[in-house]
Amino acid sequence: MTALFLLLGFIAGLAVAYTVLSHRHKSKYLAFAEYWVYLPGTELPAQTEVMTRMIQQNPYSRRGLSPIGPSEGLVFSDVRLHTALVLRTKNTHIFRPDLFEDHLNPSPDVLEALNSAQSLVKLRFTSDIPLKDKKHLQFLIHAADAVAAIGDGKAIFDVKGERLFSRADLQAELSQNFDATVSSIHANVFWKPSVRGGIAETKGLCKIGISDLRTDMLEIDQQVIATTVLSEAVKRIWELGSLPPSVDVTTFDDTFKVQVDRVKDETASVRILRVQAI
Repeated sequence: MTALFLLLGFIAGLAVAYTVLSHRHKSKYLAFAEYWVYLPGTELPAQTEVMTRMIQQNPYSRRGLSPIGPSEGLVFSDVRLHTALVLRTKNTHIFRPDLFEDHLNPSPDVLEALNSAQSLVKLRFTSDIPLKDKKHLQFLIHAADAVAAIGDGKAIFDVKGERLFSRADLQAELSQNFDATVSSIHANVFWKPSVRGGIAETKGLCKIGISDLRTDMLEIDQQVIATTVLSEAVKRIWELGSLPPSVDVTTFDDTFKVQVDRVKDETASVRILRVQAI
């Protein structure tokens, strides 16, 4: 009997230790970026072809310098990178544009690409360890372009930024931005209308481990000023790499404060206040 109690005590001790250690190592930080590249075929492009396209034959190189250098290239072997082929026959719902959010508003070219796609390549990078830079974003968006080029894909969906690119749109962004980690590519601000007005919110800050912003219900006539102020705030936050208690921005010849009230899960509730001149 004594041996049994000792065994039970030992097991209970292990359970407590496991719970304590699990809680201690659980991170509240999560960076999450994901792209879906829609393809007309059903085969996953070979990794060697993707690597060659991204590094040695990158069409966006400038003066012999590739936008994917040794640092970005290491993401290929990073365990936080996940690549998968998803077939239309087994996941029809993610190929239906009518199920996308209204603000995505796909162009006719993108609609045609979605309708003809038989598969998609999922490119995902997640990290619960705070990131020191944004090289994963440089890698992911060039990987999406390379997969589209090799697989003849015509539509790319930025899942966390909630943006649908045509291949031409993505090529234009990469041609104009050697540094493809700029906030204008990865983060967006949307207005979501309701019967009482609407809310302004951001998408894409989670790619660098920061909570996205959302206002409370606003009047409809506040739409332009709210989305413009949040757009400026996103630029500041993206540069800082963290979410401060408040952000001051200047627009419309006025100064506004974006005040963080509370953070819950992946969303920070904010208020937009006009700063009165003294």
